[in-house]
Amino acid sequence: MKDKNVLIKAIQGNSEYTDQVKALGKANSNTLSLFPEGAFEQYIWKGNVLVALDENGTFLGYLLYTVKKKERQIKIYHLCLKKESERKGIARKLINYLKSITREFIDIHLNCRQDYGIDGMWEKFGFIPMHEKSGNNKLGKLVTTWVYNHGHPDLFSTIVSTKTFVVLDSCVFFDFYRMSLRKALVDGESGYLLADWIQDELELCTTDEIYNEINKLPSIEERSKMRLFADSFFKITCISEQFDNVYQSLKGLLLNNKDLTIADINIRQIARTIASGKSTFIVTTDANLLSFSSQVRAEQGILIVSPTDLVVKLDELRRESEYQPEKLAGTQLSKKRVAAEEKQILIESFTLDGEVDFNTKFSQLLVENNKYECIAVWDSNIPVALIVYCRANEYELTVPILRINYKSLSETLARHIVWRTINLAVLEGKNFTRITESQIDDFMVRVIQDAGFSGIDGTWIKINSKITKSKIEISEHLINISSNLTDEYKNLCRIITDSLTLEEETSPDFTFDLEKLLYPTKIIDANILSFVIPIKPHWAKELFDEELARESLFGVSRSELALNWESVYYRSTQSTPVNFGYPARILWYVSIDRDGAYKSKNSTICACSTLDEVAIGNSKQLYLKFQRLGIFKLEDIKLIPKNAKNEIMAVKFSNTEIFKNPVSLDKIHEILESKAQIQSPRLVANEAFFKIYSLGNAI
Repeated sequence: MKDKNVLIKAIQGNSEYTDQVKALGKANSNTLSLFPEGAFEQYIWKGNVLVALDENGTFLGYLLYTVKKKERQIKIYHLCLKKESERKGIARKLINYLKSITREFIDIHLNCRQDYGIDGMWEKFGFIPMHEKSGNNKLGKLVTTWVYNHGHPDLFSTIVSTKTFVVLDSCVFFDFYRMSLRKALVDGESGYLLADWIQDELELCTTDEIYNEINKLPSIEERSKMRLFADSFFKITCISEQFDNVYQSLKGLLLNNKDLTIADINIRQIARTIASGKSTFIVTTDANLLSFSSQVRAEQGILIVSPTDLVVKLDELRRESEYQPEKLAGTQLSKKRVAAEEKQILIESFTLDGEVDFNTKFSQLLVENNKYECIAVWDSNIPVALIVYCRANEYELTVPILRINYKSLSETLARHIVWRTINLAVLEGKNFTRITESQIDDFMVRVIQDAGFSGIDGTWIKINSKITKSKIEISEHLINISSNLTDEYKNLCRIITDSLTLEEETSPDFTFDLEKLLYPTKIIDANILSFVIPIKPHWAKELFDEELARESLFGVSRSELALNWESVYYRSTQSTPVNFGYPARILWYVSIDRDGAYKSKNSTICACSTLDEVAIGNSKQLYLKFQRLGIFKLEDIKLIPKNAKNEIMAVKFSNTEIFKNPVSLDKIHEILESKAQIQSPRLVANEAFFKIYSLGNAI
């Protein structure tokens, strides 16, 4: 039984426990590093001995270590317990205490003979077997060097790559090793990952767990060769505390699955990948591990895939890993203005390696609170995002600081924050949003480009005027709003103006993309289809509730997720017009439900979106394809009426605007010049769309 009432403390100087430490060390000298009589006193005097005591102060065991300041390394020489104190979790407590007081160091090392049979203990304590050699003992027994890395960034871990990071599971790694020996591809799907075009797209990497797998091999020669081979791969690292937290959470989740069993080393592999924040892919040929893919994806956002699936569905999987709004549901995110006492933890959390001026810059912005609004996003007590807004210019909302560090969900959170920032600028009547943050990660570049920002001279600018005009009128508007601004604004507006005033006929797709780029601007004379789509009141409330729309993302309810960037709505295929397709605009009509749900919006058009995709298939196929977008559960989708082929429809949409004034059914009938019921998607004329849109937005 584990003893919870154990005290760990460092002893120093003339400690009352010195003699007991020496006696226990001497009694176990056969299995410990040899220490001369005076060495114990020296280490105790320096404070490098930790002792474990019970609630009565009775001595249970000790840990003795040294500090190598030049290497920023800790080395354990002794970990020794009394016989009656073994197997009670006391060794782990001593190790954990040492970890907690040595966080500023790079790592902790120790040497342990293999014939002691305690490799599994070091693995469970988070140590990795990095080397082995014949020891200095008389029998020449093999000694393994175990290393616990605190996860501080180094030169390699801070490298930014445009490739997608993919973690190799041990079975794929071992296939690669066999291929390296044969100088040829092996029969099997792992070889697909070594195709030239794939190498340009993927950064194949490992975690520390591969060394634990190698350590289980029987041949010392093979282990040595494999370690050298493993060293040739990019290795993703993580902060040890984050790994420990994720591992414990993941262990509880996966071991509760009574239908499937999973090895502890696989749980640690997944935990290291999650904690690194570097990759959202693990590639494996292990059928058992693949059987956990849905559960791990649903709970943690990590995609466990086979080499074949990764290669065949690379673009689709990469997009899925980048944006997972459903993963934010259930988190404890909160957003609030930064308080003075929070300054230091935010500086420590968001200062990049080698960055010397962030402290001064952020401190200055925080002081000038009449000019700058500093917002932090927290997951419990851990800051995961920092945004600063500047309203010095009446024509734009400026973002001098935009930093996000939320493990594998950084890009998902970034998309929510950028989308909210644009809508904040629109709400405040700004024509531009400008991001001047100088430290932009690759994932952030993807986010802001997708949102319609243009990179100009090291900053990012988006036009976001809320106007409804013809191409010519929009061109004139852009010239007017940039006429008194600097050349970067004039040039950006001129580029858009040139695209709007092309003499040749432009395709609907081109105009649609241009309108999305200019969101929330609407182009009256664009050749874009528009549809009214009915939606059940329950889902309308989930997707378009005005009160939720006014609130921030951070709460976090599933309702709010739909108001961000992209979402999906499922419906029956029945009575769908033959010309229903995309790209197009959507006007959402809230129907009437028998239970009287969402009465205030019944029989009104309450929102507008862009229609990005229409997919038809069976319930499960569509659910798996769009699950990342949240809101709907599989049981919800199964209730939707099917066609003769057992199919339903998924409508993927984005850029949703909630109407200030929902448009009543009587007004809709008047504009459409028809009193027909709206029970399925209905094509509406361009003029009718803009009448309804203008009424809804009180333009």
